[in-house]
Amino acid sequence: MIAPLVGALLFAALGIAEVALVNRSIYPSLRWRHEKAKLTQSQGLSPSTIMALVKFQSLVLMPVLGFLLGSRLKMFG
Repeated sequence: MIAPLVGALLFAALGIAEVALVNRSIYPSLRWRHEKAKLTQSQGLSPSTIMALVKFQSLVLMPVLGFLLGSRLKMFG
């Protein structure tokens, strides 16, 4: 009973760390390239859309996956 909750918390912590890492290291270069590409009208997908997908994956899908796989963690079984 407790293992799925611990798995969800563990994966949520990993997701938060992933968002922080992407926000600090990858997002500035995405934003810079997007602004530079606006000059030639070849900007493609917006960096805010990419960040929204990363946040959804990290803050929603990761904890759900951790909850589903939490009972399979060896440290509780």
